[in-house]
Amino acid sequence: MSAFIVGHDHIDALLTFALDSRRNRPVSYVTNNICVRITKENVTEIGRHLLTENERSVRYRYPDYGPLCAENAENYKFRPWTQPLTALSILKACDCFDYQACETGDYWQSLAYTIIDAIRARAIRRLPGYTDAPGWEFRRRNAKLKTAARA
Repeated sequence: MSAFIVGHDHIDALLTFALDSRRNRPVSYVTNNICVRITKENVTEIGRHLLTENERSVRYRYPDYGPLCAENAENYKFRPWTQPLTALSILKACDCFDYQACETGDYWQSLAYTIIDAIRARAIRRLPGYTDAPGWEFRRRNAKLKTAARA
């Protein structure tokens, strides 16, 4: 499969989910010693950054890639996604973005990857049943520790 530049709608969906308007809390996540905070005030800038990284990846993979279409980073302006977004669909959208933007050798250390990872982390926590699922720390019930001597 070849890499392509995702559309503005794709970025809008990711960032709408990240803004989490239902709870009115911005997404904040720290990885690689970078704190990502997506707010209503910086959402267009974040979207432009994501698209710039995606464009850089495609140009790296295809050096002769022609002129960019109108849906490029320079022309991006956030428009909230109005259709329902599920955590599972956002996880798939994050994977799509990673695939399109990973052609450069430094993508996995980039701010764009950190942003997508932050959105992915939020989506995982919003999966149905996540809050009530066991696993924060596993412990066996009434298990007695046994030591065995090996010969």
